[in-house]
Amino acid sequence: MKKLLFFTVLTVTAVFLSGCSSAPKPVKQRALFEDMQKMSDEILKSGGLAVVGIGESKSLELALNKAKTNGRRELAQMLTVKVESLEKAFMDETGTPEDAEIMSQFTTTTKVITSQQLAGSVAQELKYEVIGNTVTAYALMVLDPQTIVDQLAKEKELYTRLQSTKAFDELDKEIKEYEAWKASQNM
Repeated sequence: MKKLLFFTVLTVTAVFLSGCSSAPKPVKQRALFEDMQKMSDEILKSGGLAVVGIGESKSLELALNKAKTNGRRELAQMLTVKVESLEKAFMDETGTPEDAEIMSQFTTTTKVITSQQLAGSVAQELKYEVIGNTVTAYALMVLDPQTIVDQLAKEKELYTRLQSTKAFDELDKEIKEYEAWKASQNM
């Protein structure tokens, strides 16, 4: 009887303790991303351009490089992006009206093309976390507004130079044509 009482108490205690034990709380993944995103939002509100790039790898260096590259790509897409989209819809009905069978298909394809020269994009903040064997890196990539203004001014200056060169070439061509016409008149 004592043995039965002992096993009963032991079983009840084991059940009670297992019920009281809490499951391990999951690690809040992407907390670093949320922190970096808040920093990015603050920069955006102050007039700058900032994004958080993410990269994953087993190598810390490779994860950081991926994060910076992805961040630069996103910065470029904020400035210029060309989106092409194709949608196809197909519907077919076969059979008689009473037992008709309708077949339909919808397909969509999107292609995003980005071509933008970025000067002055810097990784303002780099952080990483290791979960298992995977390193997840976050790069806060920032582009100073003054750098954008300077780049646009350079592009405008280059365009102006191109236009003036083109105008001088056209003028030179017209002078040569005039001189050729004048020479043909003197014959």
